[in-house]
Amino acid sequence: MEDISEYDEDLWEDFEDDRFAPPQITYREAVERLLNLASKRTDVRVEWDGKQEWDGRRWRTDARVVFPEADGLRAHLKSAAQLHLFERIVSSGIPLPERHAIWYPQEGVITARLVGDFDQFHSALVRSVLPRQKRAADLEGPLGADLAAMLASTGAFCVSEAADGSGRSLRLVSVPPELSLLYNTRHGGGLSPSVELSGVSVSNAAEAQKALVAYGTSYLFGLAKAQGASLRLWDTGYRLGSRRGPSYSKKIRFPQRQYDAEPAELYGAGNAAGRHPVERYLKYYQVLEFYMPKAVDWEVTQQGVAGQNQAQSPYIRPPKDGSLRIEQNQLDAVINLAVTQADVAGLLRDRDLFTALSNPQIIQHVETLEHDGSGAPLLSSDYRKAVSSRVYGIRNRIVHMKEGGGVKGAPLLGLHSREARDLAADLRLLRYLAEKAMERWATALP
Repeated sequence: MEDISEYDEDLWEDFEDDRFAPPQITYREAVERLLNLASKRTDVRVEWDGKQEWDGRRWRTDARVVFPEADGLRAHLKSAAQLHLFERIVSSGIPLPERHAIWYPQEGVITARLVGDFDQFHSALVRSVLPRQKRAADLEGPLGADLAAMLASTGAFCVSEAADGSGRSLRLVSVPPELSLLYNTRHGGGLSPSVELSGVSVSNAAEAQKALVAYGTSYLFGLAKAQGASLRLWDTGYRLGSRRGPSYSKKIRFPQRQYDAEPAELYGAGNAAGRHPVERYLKYYQVLEFYMPKAVDWEVTQQGVAGQNQAQSPYIRPPKDGSLRIEQNQLDAVINLAVTQADVAGLLRDRDLFTALSNPQIIQHVETLEHDGSGAPLLSSDYRKAVSSRVYGIRNRIVHMKEGGGVKGAPLLGLHSREARDLAADLRLLRYLAEKAMERWATALP
């Protein structure tokens, strides 16, 4: 079974299912019923020109249900069999597109899509039903069907504000088809969870979303603490970033060089795909950090000064900020010795990589690589200083986890942020620098 996880990028394909039950009414009658419902609201409209053509599989052109006040969100009615789903949305649903959620004010219910590690969620779900289960459960069999039925009916991990069932309550349920239709996502089967917040009393969509984030985030934290299930609310920015995977040489030779053991272990930890991207980033960075004393000693000798307080960064920095006592400048020294201008230029010939590193919207508040106006690298430009500043800037946004922001007020790059999901290009860059640093200070084997 295919899960929707934080590393699965096929989340935005059109929801097209030809296996609808035979419609009991015509397509035109379904559209007319939706038009009548939409006429009672000012924030919904149904668009259809009345023309249809048979393309061999279905009737086209589809009617569209549009929510102008929800960033123009629209959903297509592909069959009259979908009418019962659209009727609930059009009659009483208010989309919260930034969280892939729907709020039903009359019912006081918000249902929102979740992303995360679904394997951990499935394990927690099995433990809740079979506490004594020792072996891995086959979710494709009867147990999986039972769990899917449970999510669809009673839900899982239910919590309530009051023992008698009154007040607010939260639970995990299977992804309702309305969410899939409205946001064009594949819901991934009956074991894909969404969170349902009931007992919500708010006056508008902004307050509804605020309540969802407040209660939903706290609930998912409690779930992670109690059950180890890593789930979180959807965020509208999750689609930014490079989807290109890391490149590997695939050539293994008998060892001729000896690498330092500690950075080798850190590099291996950074390569672990199962680790969180933020953790992987810090492991690669620690490889560079390991070599800072050696790089500083080399620069002190080359510059002929008494110590690191007198030595300056190999790149042009403001005089008061150029001393090698500052970690940013120590990183400059490592990168300056580990890679050449040509090395970096060769890496940045990868257009997907350079596009991600030169886009200020992917990882914000850090150095972006300057391009020539057409999206290509500047000819004969030495990007090592900019690369060093970018690497250190991201490191600071991760490490300085202080309330209110880090260095110079830069916002945090949190574990569950959109930017954490979009570190793919920077992970590739940092892995390359870590490899080069290890090779630079490797010694010959006897």
